[in-house]
Amino acid sequence: MNGERKNLQAEIARCTLCVTQFPRLRVNCPPGTIYPNNVQPPQHVRILFVGVAPPKRGRHFYADAGDNLRLGLFSVLTALGLQCRDLQDFLGHGFFLVHTAKCAIAGTTEPHLPVSLYCSSHHLRREIEQLQPDAVCWLSKIVAYKVCLALRNEWENKKEIPFGEVTEVGINGKNVLFLPTTWPGRGWQR
Repeated sequence: MNGERKNLQAEIARCTLCVTQFPRLRVNCPPGTIYPNNVQPPQHVRILFVGVAPPKRGRHFYADAGDNLRLGLFSVLTALGLQCRDLQDFLGHGFFLVHTAKCAIAGTTEPHLPVSLYCSSHHLRREIEQLQPDAVCWLSKIVAYKVCLALRNEWENKKEIPFGEVTEVGINGKNVLFLPTTWPGRGWQR
């Protein structure tokens, strides 16, 4: 899996598809390095969290200790009894995080649904298949949940995936739990 993952990450790092697909947006494409070299997924990914997109080039969950998504998610996990003070704790629990879109959009921290849908159809689906998580937690009703619904037909799932409920989805012969929930970066989530 390591070789395949490195190849996919290298492909993502140099991807420029969004520049031609969305010429009116200032998508920071190619995104360059998504995950710092010292951040590798756990051997066994228990829960894969799917965020929306990095808010700015070079500032994201793995690179910025003050990232709102990181602070909010760690707070929720700690409240659930899973101590998450830093990335080492997060990864040690078997958790990993990826984004629907790999590129930020210049001049805004807001996500863009069409970019997330387009980018995830090229990259996120393959990341999930490579990481083979036990569960995927989709972190956003407005963007990530819609990406979840768009991707579900790529796998062995023909049933509904209700927001806020756990649903089992077959991915390459493995049953994976999906939970679409709210984005925890505002600090008020339970």
